[in-house]
Amino acid sequence: MSSGPCGLAQDALATAVDWQVRLTSGSASAGEHADFARWLSADARHQAAWQRVQGVLAEPVGQIHHIDQRHPGQLPAVRRSLTAAAAPVSRQRRGIVGGSALMLLASVGAGTLAHRSQPLGGLLADLHTGTGETRHTLLPDGSGLDLNARSAADVHFDHGRRLVRLRAGELLVQVARDALTDRSSGLPARPFVVQTRHGTAQAMGTRYLVRQEADRSLVVVLEHSVALQTGDGAQRILREGQAAWMDGQRIEMAQQRMAHQASWTEGVLDVRDEPLGDVVAALGAWRKGLVRISPAAARLRVFGVFRLNDTGQALQALVDTQPITVTHYGPMLTLIDVQ
Repeated sequence: MSSGPCGLAQDALATAVDWQVRLTSGSASAGEHADFARWLSADARHQAAWQRVQGVLAEPVGQIHHIDQRHPGQLPAVRRSLTAAAAPVSRQRRGIVGGSALMLLASVGAGTLAHRSQPLGGLLADLHTGTGETRHTLLPDGSGLDLNARSAADVHFDHGRRLVRLRAGELLVQVARDALTDRSSGLPARPFVVQTRHGTAQAMGTRYLVRQEADRSLVVVLEHSVALQTGDGAQRILREGQAAWMDGQRIEMAQQRMAHQASWTEGVLDVRDEPLGDVVAALGAWRKGLVRISPAAARLRVFGVFRLNDTGQALQALVDTQPITVTHYGPMLTLIDVQ
């Protein structure tokens, strides 16, 4: 857990929501109940978080368990969607569970609109965006930085380095030539670096995109070159038009060109043979309600161009072209499953 009181409280809430989903899924084992009891008694903050979650989630969870009475046949999709993140997971996947849990907490309780409009975790960042919002910023050296929706970044410029730390989401940078140059080489004395939790992407040119996900980061070079380095020291140079994923240990080259990943800067989502789960995740940054998708539906492949300012129309277009059903339970919850 984080060392500060705020970090402890947020982690406790995330874990409490995770336990809420697991214990109400109907498949929790005796061992899991025992693990929950030990977690609950380990820290007074755990008990406070559990009480808060119970107050927020008791009614929505009860409603979900009664969905089948009002809409026969829908409960399996609800259960698959809500318990997918609560199944036993590896250590690497644990961060995803926490993120999903926080989203669930904020989306079904009193904090729904506030958190979905502006992610609470990004409020302390130097630069941040809310749901359906992008932001263009001119950095101190003249470089341009664009943040995608629900993204956050910190900017640290000093005499030795120009650093942008991506906390969440996605950004695109147009790197300007640094006014401070090395007199012997004529090259910029301060490298321009974008850092994620998985590694760094240092500019050797001008324009590139960086996206941070739960277990890996994507870098797409739009102009010139970028030098990648993972936390474990793996290195690779990406040329213009190339893209790669890094997960902290390895760098994996993308097999296809991915320049279209920057289409959000033009207000559209350009999808070229990608999993429906990735498409829904991208649309989720532009939609105030929570969207959950079943594993079977998430595996479907999608082509298309969708307007980001109208996610309702985008979902309808997916229904028209994919073998899926999209069910809305008011503004707070949308479920997607295969037909």
